[in-house]
Order: sequence, then C-alpha cells, then structure tokens
Amino acid sequence: MVSQFIIMEKFDFNTFSKLKKLFDRSSAVFPSRISLFLCILLASAGIALGLLTNSLAVTTNGLIAGTEILSSLLFLSAVNQSVRAPDYTFNYGYGKYESMAILAGAALLSLLLIYTIIEAVKDFGTPNPVKSHYLLIFFSLASYLIIRKTASFLKSSAEKYHMPLLAYDADIWKLDGYIELCVLFNLVLGTVLAHFGQENSGKMIDSSAAIILLIFSLMNQLKHGKTALDQLLDRTVPENIQFDIIASIAENINRICEFKSVYTRQSGKDIFIEIDIVMPWDYTLEEAYKLEKDIHNILVEKYPTALPRLYVTPCNRDCIHQEKSFCPIKLANEKFKEQISTEKTKNINKNSLNLRYGEKQQQAE
Repeated sequence: MVSQFIIMEKFDFNTFSKLKKLFDRSSAVFPSRISLFLCILLASAGIALGLLTNSLAVTTNGLIAGTEILSSLLFLSAVNQSVRAPDYTFNYGYGKYESMAILAGAALLSLLLIYTIIEAVKDFGTPNPVKSHYLLIFFSLASYLIIRKTASFLKSSAEKYHMPLLAYDADIWKLDGYIELCVLFNLVLGTVLAHFGQENSGKMIDSSAAIILLIFSLMNQLKHGKTALDQLLDRTVPENIQFDIIASIAENINRICEFKSVYTRQSGKDIFIEIDIVMPWDYTLEEAYKLEKDIHNILVEKYPTALPRLYVTPCNRDCIHQEKSFCPIKLANEKFKEQISTEKTKNINKNSLNLRYGEKQQQAE
C-alpha cells in the first residue's frame, strides 16, 4: 500500500512538472504553443460556424487557420530543434530547422489554398444564402481581437529570443488580422443586402471575398517561402547588415593593412560572419585577438545573435626597404602616440602656468 502511494505521488509530481514545463513563459517554445492552441480554437469554431451558416468566407478563413495548425506543429518542432546548442554532429547549430519549417509551411499552405480557391469557384454554381449574420459578426469581431493580441505577443517574443521563425509566425497572425477585418466587412455588407432581400447577391460577394482573401494569403506565404529558401541556400545577409559589418571594420582601419573580403550567411537566428584581413607581419597573436574582440563587440551590440570570426593573414613585407620598415600602420600609430604625448605636455605646461599664476595672486593679496 505504501509503495502504491509512493508510485502515485511520484506520478503526480512528474505530471505536474511536465505541465509546468509545458506552460513555462520563459521558454522560447512557449509562444509557439500558444499559437498552436489558438489556431486549433479558431479553426474549429470557424469551420463549424461557416458550414452551419453557408458562409464560404468564414469557412475559408477557418480552413486557413486549419492549415496553420499544421504549420504551427512544424514551427513548434523546429523551435524545439533550433534552440539546441551546436554539437559534434552539427557544428553550426540547428538553425536550419527554422528555415526548413518556414519553407515546408509555405509550400503546404500554398497547395491547400490553391485547392480551396478551386472549391470556392465551384460554389458559384450553387448559391445558398448565408444565415445567422449577427452570430457570424460577433464571432468575427472576437476572432479579430484574439488575432491582434496574439500577433503582438509573437512579435515581442521574436524580438526577445531573436528567432526569425517567431517573427514569421507573427507576420502570419498579423496578416490573419487583416483577413479577419475583410471577413467582418463582408459579413456586415451581407447583413445589409439580406435586409433588402438580396441574399443571392450577398452570397456571391461572400464567395468572391473568399477567393480574394485566399490569393492575398497565398502571396504572403510565397514571400516568406522565398526568404527561407535563400537561407537554406546560404545566400548572403541583407545589404544593411553588410554595410554595418564594413562600418565596424572601418572604425578599426588604422589597425589593418588591407581588408580582403567578408562572407556572411544566416542559419535561423544566428548570423555567421567571416572577415578576411591583412595585418602587419610582426603583429602578435594577442594584438590580432584584441582586434577581433573589438570588432565582435561592435557587431554583437547591433546584432546580438551575430557570430563574427576574424581571419588574419600577415602582410608580404613590401613596406620594408633597406632593412628599414615603412609600415603605414606603425607610422600612423607612432604619429598618433606623438600627438597624444604633445597634448599631454601642453596640458601639463598649462596647468603649471595656472598654478604659478594662482600663487602670485595669493602673494599679491
């Protein structure tokens, strides 16, 4: 009996621990879980109400949310993988899972949306009037408020965890908000037409709205799919990030003989940056490391998930003539040190004169 009690107590503790971990707000996976739960809720209610009231726009909106359930499952799995640290097998981490999930989600939604468009066109031949407009308007308004709140939550989570996948999910929810507004406007217009006995016209507008909304949603999926494909193919990061990288190098140009090249790519939230430069041949490893650290700090301040690496090649000593070095880097540093020394000397002399003047003033008094 005691052993059974211990087993039950252990089972309850494990269950509680799992539930607590499932709803841990500090986890990067938590926003995806919320997104999945709300997708299931809105999809189920939208499809059921749309079918019961013969509203193709509401049904289609529910189907869009239904396809996003599959996307959310993909995203949840991808986030679970992408937060893993690099290991022996995957030295650069698991960030590619995010891009693969976005591409798979975009492809899946595109196929399902095309199928739904075909079904919407078929519906023109059997115009059954939409029923219960006021119920649908109330549901659409409540859905819009939920969608807006969820999009805002996902956007802030994406900025907090620096995860492109969450930003992509936030964009989808934001787009769903615009779609829901169009559905709401369509329902209000259908209510007005039904009031004047134009139910068939309202149904035709309802079906037309469904097609327009699907096309609009499809365009957004294709845009994000292209971005994910670019990351999978290791395309260079956007120009604004490359300009920031070059700017960080320019800030340290007095310590570099030559800037040769920069290679960039993005894997999930991580931005990999490889900078190839030339430094004086007799610079120590410590000096090269200090330069890498300074450039690293500049870039990480702007892009917290950046992973810069500096590759240093020694110069070919073409600045040495008759066994004397004319290295422009060293000459510039020496001149800079002389300027600092001169400024210090001037300041000391100035302070000394001011002190003497003060002493004379005291003696005169």
